[in-house]
Amino acid sequence: MKITTKLSAGAASVAVASALAFLPIIASANEGNKDMNRSITNQRVEIAVNASGNVLVRGAKVTGVSGSTLTVTTTAGASTLSWAVTTDSSTAFVTAGGAGSSLAQISVGDTVSFAGALTGTGLSVKATAVKDWTLGANGRSISGTVQSSNVATLSLVLGNGNGKDNDNDRDDKTRATIQFTSSTLVVLNGATTTFAAIQTGDKVKATGTMNADGTVLTATSVTVTHPAVKFGDDSFGKKIRAWFSGHGFFGKNDNGKGGKDN
Repeated sequence: MKITTKLSAGAASVAVASALAFLPIIASANEGNKDMNRSITNQRVEIAVNASGNVLVRGAKVTGVSGSTLTVTTTAGASTLSWAVTTDSSTAFVTAGGAGSSLAQISVGDTVSFAGALTGTGLSVKATAVKDWTLGANGRSISGTVQSSNVATLSLVLGNGNGKDNDNDRDDKTRATIQFTSSTLVVLNGATTTFAAIQTGDKVKATGTMNADGTVLTATSVTVTHPAVKFGDDSFGKKIRAWFSGHGFFGKNDNGKGGKDN
């Protein structure tokens, strides 16, 4: 177990500026690791403390969840330390894949890293960030065009892009169903939104956990892009353009003569 104490005032002032300042550090050790399960198994224990009492703890095991407090342990060799990690509405929660999460998604047995400030006596920390390495370890991302949505079940059906519905110009083959939960993060054009904002024809990238047969992805985060409006590309637009051409608005009609208003 590595314990680092930084005593200089300058180092203390920059060690932990905010919760998100720790997240790249927590994530970097497993960047590019394709086997997330192996990453959790080999997660090393690391504790960093600065002179201001700010800490970064990595590779802790959750042993209990009570209200807004997590009980976690760090073990290295024969040494085990028990931590009380208090969270609140300002605590940032993320999954192994970097998606938004919540305290409710953390379970006993999960491997976590956390950052925050020591409070009171003993190993008690008010957390500014908690990353659950177990949650989303088997995560997948899938992209496609929304074929249909079901408000009652909070689910979307995506097309796979291998075919077209000639009437609606949409993907006509099912790729997967995207299942939303109460904690699914939905982002549209860079802003958070709700399931109701997603429309048929939207482009979607969903990240979450896929079921065994690869047909349903339970999403932790969904990024949505509305298709650009291209007047004249659909059948209605072509009819409008043809009418204007036939009435001389674009110079000549289909017979090569200037059109008339009837």
